This record gives sequence, C-alpha cells and structure tokens, in this order.
Amino acid sequence: MKTLRRYLTAQYDWTGLSRRICRSPAWEIGALSFVAALVLALIVLYHLYVVQLELSVFRSTAMGLEHMFGRIAYFTVAVFLLSAFFIATHVARMVSLTMNHGPHAAIPLKFYLAEAKTMFLQMVTHKQILKCPATMRKRRWTMHWLLAFGCCLMFVIKFFFLQWFQTDKIYPVYNPQRWLGYMAFAFLALGSLDILIERARKRQPIYRQSGLRDLMLPVLLLLTALSGMVVHVLRYAGLGLGADYAYAVHLMIAVPMLLVEIPFGGSSHMLYRPLALYFAAVKERALDAEMTLEEKTA
Repeated sequence: MKTLRRYLTAQYDWTGLSRRICRSPAWEIGALSFVAALVLALIVLYHLYVVQLELSVFRSTAMGLEHMFGRIAYFTVAVFLLSAFFIATHVARMVSLTMNHGPHAAIPLKFYLAEAKTMFLQMVTHKQILKCPATMRKRRWTMHWLLAFGCCLMFVIKFFFLQWFQTDKIYPVYNPQRWLGYMAFAFLALGSLDILIERARKRQPIYRQSGLRDLMLPVLLLLTALSGMVVHVLRYAGLGLGADYAYAVHLMIAVPMLLVEIPFGGSSHMLYRPLALYFAAVKERALDAEMTLEEKTA
C-alpha cells in the first residue's frame, strides 16, 4: 500500500519533484535544506538592504517585530498560497487522471455535489483509521485527529490572525491569544511525538518499516512547534535578541515544510486519501444511477 501511495503521489505531481523525493532521501533533505538556506538569505538581505541595518547592529541588537509586521504578513500569505497552488494543481491532475477519461468522464455534476459530504466526512473524522487493529485503533485515531486539528488551528492563526499573534505586545496569561497558541503547540507536539515514539518502538506492524519519508513530517511539525514555543518563551522572558534568532530558525523550519514536505512529500496523502474515497463514491453513485435507468428501460 505504501509503495502504491508513493507511486500515485509521483504521478499526480507535474513538477517531478515528488518522484525524485520518493526515490532518494538525499533529494528530500536537499530540497528542504535549499529552501531553508533561501529563507536565511532573505532574512539577512532584508535587514541589511531593506531595513538598512549595519551588520554589527544586525548581529547584536534586538529589534522586536515592529519593523517587519507588514512584510512578514505578505510573506506568510505568499508561502501559504504557493503551497496551495502546488496542491491544487496536483489535485487537478489527479482528477484528470482518475475522472476525466474513459466511462467516468461523462459523470454529471450533480453526483459530485451529492457525494461532497463523503470527502468532508473523511477529512474531519479520519474514519479510515478506525479500521486499524483494536489494539491501536483508539489511541492512533485520537492522536491523529489532535495532530490534524493542531495543524488546522495553526493554519487559521498564521493565515488569518497573524498580526494578533505576531506582536511585541505582552499579553496576560489568561488572554485567549496565548491559550490558542498553547493549544496548537500541545496538539502538534503530542501528535508528532506519538508518531515518532511508536515508530521507534515498532510494536505494531504498521510501524515496523519506517523510512525517512515516514519520519520527516512529524519531525518537522515537532520542530516547528518547539521553535515557535522557544520564540514565545524568550520574548516573554525579555530576551529579545534570542527571540529574534529563534524566530529566524522557526521560519527556516516552517517554510520548507510548507513548500516542500506538504505538497511534495509523503504528507500529501492526507488530501489524496479523502479525495480518492470521494471519487470512488461518485463513481459508485453514477453506476447505481445507470443500473437503475437500465432496469426502468428494460
């Protein structure tokens, strides 16, 4: 199943990067490292040539976040939209390969609309995990759901409320801004750690064959959550310069994850799986309608 999933992921990707990542761990590490280096270069160039800081000031002086509020918001939106573009084009290619050829090409739109609930139900409930062996079903479903919820919560925070969260203002501990951030951190950390621990223990058959591609996403999610929490702790502790450097590291982890691992790595199956179940349901509904029509005209 894992081999088939990787093969299909490579077929849906028109850039060819997924195919190279599937075949070579060096390509995955190289692509992530390249984007991380590019982010670091943008950080340095921005401060030296846009903010026009002296190198000595850039290396030794805490600046807070006020000098980059507007631009970092645009940068964040651009990163999310670029990742969404690759995902959307891969999905379009998936539709073309699975639904726009042969007898399925003429399926009416009403069947797609009627089965839309199947896709959203699979995305929200993760029902397929409930088919796992009883010894791991409940825990795996719970941790998987918490991890997915943490990812969704972090996306909403970063995409829609970035300026509320990325601020120099110090909020009291009871403020919802802090607790939403803590909740996202807890879900990301718990879900990622559970995957890594289970794959290290190898107690269940599903975890006994773990390669780099199986570990890369939970490692990146965990490092993203931890680096974000480090920024938060250093800022509230009054260690501004340390927070600045930690934030740079945070970006060097999160941006490659969003631009490389999410659209091209193994994590893309999180979208392909519910879509595949959705398309199967559409085909089944169309077949049932065709058979009903034939019975009426017989």
